[in-house]
Formats: sequence, C-alpha cells, structure tokens
Amino acid sequence: MSAGRLYLDNAATTFPKPPGVVEAVAAYMTHNGSTPGRASYREANDGGAIIRRCRERLCRFLNAPSPDHVVFTLNTTDAINLAVKGAVRHARRSGASRVHLVATESDHNSVLRPLNGFTRDEAEWTCVPVDPRTGLVDPLEIARALRLETLMVVALHAGNVTGVIQPAQEIGRVCAQARCDHALGRPMFLLDAAQSLGHIEVDMQRLGADLVSFPGHKGLLGPLGTGGLCMKPGLERLIDPLREGGTGTVSERDVQPLTMPEKFEPGSHNAPGIAGLSEALAWLLDKREQGELFAHELELVAAMLDGLRERGCRMLGASAGNEGTSDGPLADLELLGPANPAERIGVFSLVHRTLAPGELAALLESEFGLLVRPGFHCAPRMHAALGTHPQNVHPHSSQNGTLGGGKGAVRLSFSAMNSVHDVARALAALEGACAMAAAIR
Repeated sequence: MSAGRLYLDNAATTFPKPPGVVEAVAAYMTHNGSTPGRASYREANDGGAIIRRCRERLCRFLNAPSPDHVVFTLNTTDAINLAVKGAVRHARRSGASRVHLVATESDHNSVLRPLNGFTRDEAEWTCVPVDPRTGLVDPLEIARALRLETLMVVALHAGNVTGVIQPAQEIGRVCAQARCDHALGRPMFLLDAAQSLGHIEVDMQRLGADLVSFPGHKGLLGPLGTGGLCMKPGLERLIDPLREGGTGTVSERDVQPLTMPEKFEPGSHNAPGIAGLSEALAWLLDKREQGELFAHELELVAAMLDGLRERGCRMLGASAGNEGTSDGPLADLELLGPANPAERIGVFSLVHRTLAPGELAALLESEFGLLVRPGFHCAPRMHAALGTHPQNVHPHSSQNGTLGGGKGAVRLSFSAMNSVHDVARALAALEGACAMAAAIR
C-alpha cells in the first residue's frame, strides 16, 4: 500500500499482517510445495506437521476441547454453511418431520442467506429482534423463540456494524437449559466469531458454544482463504458433510471417512495459507500471554469513543446525558452502537447528516488517504433495526425516518496492528471531511 494511506477496513480483512505471516506463506510455496497428507516423503510430512500445529494453536486460542475437531474451511461463510446446512441435512435424513432454527437481526448475510435458502419443507427459522439503539440481543427473546423442533441457535458474537458484544454466555446457557426433539436433546449453539476472535476473549467452553465459526484473515491476522469451524466432540455425528472427495486417508475406499477432521475436509488444504495463519496465531498467543492483546483493543476503542464524544459526535447508543455535545467539529456525525468501550470492539459505523456514506468514504480516501467501507456491510436486517436501511425499517426504531437517507453507514474498523496514532489520524480525517461538507452545504 502506498505511503500516506491508512487502511481501516479490518472488519473485512486485516492489513497489514504481523511479522512472519507473509514469510511463512512464501516459505511454503518456495521451499515445500507439497500437498500434505498425500505422500510419505519429508516435505509432505512437514506440511502435515504445519497444519497440525495450526490446529493446536487454534484449539489453544479458543480453549476448544480437541484439535481434531478444528475443521479448516474456505472462510467463515463456508464454515457457517457447513454447520447450518449439514445439521439440517442430518436431521431431515434422520427422520425429523420439522426443523426450526433461530437467528437474530444482527446476523450477517453468511447466516441470513443460508437460512432464507431453505424451503419451508426443509427448515423454518425465527429472527429475534435487537435493541435499535445498541444492536444488543436479549437472551430472553431467544428463549421465547425456541420450539421443541428447534435444532440450532445462531448468534453473532460481536457486531460487524455496531461493534456490540453480544451476551454469548447467556445465550449458551439458554440453549443448554432448553429441550428439543432432536438427537442432542437441546438446540445446538453456533457462535459466529467472525468479528470477535482476536479482538476479545472467545472461550468456547466457558461460553457454552457447541460450534464456533471463524475467519483466519480478520482478527486472527492470517491470509485470505483461511477459516474454520470448531465443534464440540460428538457433534460431528449430527452434521453431514456438504462435500466429499479425496482426503489422503483410507484411499482404498470410495466413501467419505467418518474420522475427524477428514470427514469435513475433502480435497487439498490451503497449506500456504494455513502456514501463514499458524504464524499469526503464534504472534497473537504471545501478545495474549503478555496481557497486551485485549488491553490494546480496549485502548483503541476507548480512544476512538473519547475522541468522537469530545468532538461533538452524537452517540446514539449512549445512556441519557452521555450522548455527546450538540456542537463541535463532528456534530454532523452519528455513531451507531454502544458508547461504552467495554461493550464493543473496534468497529465504528458513522452516519453523516447530509453526506451519503459513499460520498463520505470517497472524501475520506481522496483527501485524507483513509480507507473505509460504506454501505450495508452484508447486514441488511441490522441496518433496518438501526434505521439506516431504505426499506423495511425496524418498527421499534428510535429514529424518525431513516438515518442518513437510509443508505447505510461508513464503517471504520481497527485491528491489533493499529495504534492510538491511527485513531488520532482517523479522527482528524473525519474532522476535515465534515468541515469540507459544511463549507459546500
């Protein structure tokens, strides 16, 4: 990336990567080049060891029960499709007459589209509302949505629009205490950690998650084309694979192995990408052990919130009396989501009073070198709940009409590679853009 440009689209994918990540990808392609698990020569064995080490590091980072139950996928979307469609397919194949799932308005299209893709005969689903000020899900609403035929509850751990941290442990408890007619005897809990993993603690066992879907290329700081699904041992018997093919094991048989993780990993692995992800995890684990990783995230979040508030940005998710001043250089901006740094991650979506999100994003790039993402962020129901969607605005929204003309928002998102200096630069760029917009109004 050329000098003078600041990348703040880390909720999509992180850039730059930590030391060692790019080198690990290049080293695999330059010095190894093998397909792990397909031969017994040294390079293939070395490739297999790299993949195994990455599974073990992921297991440690997630406090997951078993490295063998960390399944590599193309990305989080692929992992969610495997979990949701694989579970529904198994339930229907096992004789379930009715299948029901629960998700929320905060969910990404990676969840919404697979759920909407089911025919009524395959599965039905219920969408649980969120607080239109913060985007927060009420676990009691999830409990009310459950039925005897509920197979799975899907919840986004941290919002890709509002940055809000959802009460995942309470949702896990709701699932653990519920009863259903399916094989597990209770609904499965799939936690979508697309925005949380690497930013806040994600302890799979403490949260009561049966399944965790995650990207390798976002908060974990690895390469694109990596991700996975971590599952509680035993659940592999209740999820059917979506693809079958070569695994390098029991090749004398023409049916998919049932052993883990081969059951869900047909075809050749993205070994160079996984090598890079493993190095990113080593860097993250070291930062976490030193107490720096999550403290740094909180420092960035607090600095951004303080800067917005001091400059007059309206805080829609703030408690009464803490909404921000009515004047200041950012008085034309409104922040979506919580105003308390302990309640969110470093994702900040802003709406300008007169500029459309696309216009504001273009101005931030052309004049200030700030790279951000405008629009709906693949979360149409979340934007409808917040009042930033042009159609189907949430009936309980606290807003009159649609914010910013209902064209979405501009999102700035930080990673562990950003600094407080980057926050200051972002705030200065927002000030400059607002000043330019005011001058031509």
